[in-house]
Formats: sequence, C-alpha cells, structure tokens
Amino acid sequence: MTKESDNETSHPDPSTLLGQILVELGYITIYQLDEALRIQREQDDAGKEHLQLGQIVLELGYCGPNQLIRAIQVQAEYRKRAAAKG
Repeated sequence: MTKESDNETSHPDPSTLLGQILVELGYITIYQLDEALRIQREQDDAGKEHLQLGQIVLELGYCGPNQLIRAIQVQAEYRKRAAAKG
C-alpha cells in the first residue's frame, strides 16, 4: 500500500499519486520526490507520526502551497474520471 495519500486503495492507479502529479506538472523533480518519499519512509519506520507527502515537500521548500493545491486538484480530477469509468 502506498502512503502518498490518505485515500489510496491497496493498489492505486499510479496516475493518481500526488508525487507523480507534482513531477508531471514540473513543480518538483524526480530527485526531490525520491527525497520526500525517503523522509516519509524513515518517519514511518521510526514509528513517528505519518507525514503526508504534500506536507514534506512544503516543509522542504520544494513547492509552494498554490502548487500543492493545484496538484491535489489534478489528483481529484483524475480520480473522479477513474470512478466514472468504473
């Protein structure tokens, strides 16, 4: 199970993953995504509070709040389309 979002199913469609959307929109690089996911995994492995990917990229200064909001909107649009198909 991927931990990029609270609403993920056990096998999410990769097109709905927030990190991938941030990269596709050009808001962060793949290297920044890898770093943010590494931090997220380390927090989880250490038994600390789970941090959302969006929170991590904001705290690291990789993207701004407006960019994050736009990426979440795109994610919601993808999921809405996927739900309409199924």
